[in-house]
Amino acid sequence: MTVATRRLESLGLAPSSADGVRLNSAVDVARHLLAMQGQDWGASQWAIGSRLVHAGVTRDDVLAAYDRGEIVRSWPMRGTVHVVAREDLHWLLELLGERALRGVERRWEMLGIDGTVLEHGRQVALDLLGGGRAVTRKEFQAALGDAGHDFSGPRGYHVVWFLAQTGTLVQGPTRDGEQLLVLLDEWIPKRARTTFASREDALAELGRRYLRAHAPARVADLQWWSSLGVRDCRAAFDAASDEFEPAGDGDDALWQRREHANATAKPSSSMLALAGFDEHLLGYKRRDEVLDLEHATLVDPARNGVFRWTLVDRGRVIATWKRTKRAKHVLVDIQPFAPLSDAKLRAATKAIERWGAFVGNDVQIRVESASR
Repeated sequence: MTVATRRLESLGLAPSSADGVRLNSAVDVARHLLAMQGQDWGASQWAIGSRLVHAGVTRDDVLAAYDRGEIVRSWPMRGTVHVVAREDLHWLLELLGERALRGVERRWEMLGIDGTVLEHGRQVALDLLGGGRAVTRKEFQAALGDAGHDFSGPRGYHVVWFLAQTGTLVQGPTRDGEQLLVLLDEWIPKRARTTFASREDALAELGRRYLRAHAPARVADLQWWSSLGVRDCRAAFDAASDEFEPAGDGDDALWQRREHANATAKPSSSMLALAGFDEHLLGYKRRDEVLDLEHATLVDPARNGVFRWTLVDRGRVIATWKRTKRAKHVLVDIQPFAPLSDAKLRAATKAIERWGAFVGNDVQIRVESASR
């Protein structure tokens, strides 16, 4: 239970705890978590909002942070969309982005894409967006078509991914709730970027920031999260040894805050309704400290990395929940792993209602039979 509780504190999900990280704005969350998996646009908004319930933050407040340029979405690592604070994007791309480009040529060949086509796409982007302009993906795809390229279907995703991965595009402000593409160098000018004198300094920052937001954690967790090699991940953790220490030997040792080494964590009594892809699960390679292995396929049914939204009780996942939009409300179906007591159901209802307040919807809740 201590690992599960300490992780809630580190992840900003237990702000009322004596040792919990208390965050007050969307950019606070992004800076603290460093990078939050965000390919699901709606889920990524609640991943931020669920850490700001105490501050009364709404979805509009999160979108406003994008519009002010405080946070962005891009592909800094693992070839997957993440939410980051704007000052962190460049150094993360430089440290982690190159690995995502390795081996992608085979996929491009299957799609009929090559480097010449992608570089032409870069010029289209520069011409279209220069001077502070912003467009939707559909509008960008239309401009590519006008330039003689068919970037429909997955081809369109790959050109945006490549141009973001290589520092030309970023997903920044919003229009009607949809995020727009802008030129990275215009949206995040050099004066707004964090830089490091060496790769070793960047690794040290990575290790320290990852552990501040995820401890207790293992070297293998950082390796999964960042896609860096094990040697780099060991160096990153070692550089954070002034604040953190391993409990045990080898790469399987859990690194924790030094002041927590001999302290007992008090379990959080709050129920949390978390978004799919939340760092509570996605931030780690090993998840058995917070999710029973027998329930793993209930959270990721297709075993393809598409994670359902979860209910978390005292740090452990006890159910999933799905949302269906109705005319005047959102119907929420809770799918528990085991029967819920009346007290737990009341707590789950309150947790889901907090999500409803965040998005501005009334909710009605239905509980399905336990999956076990």
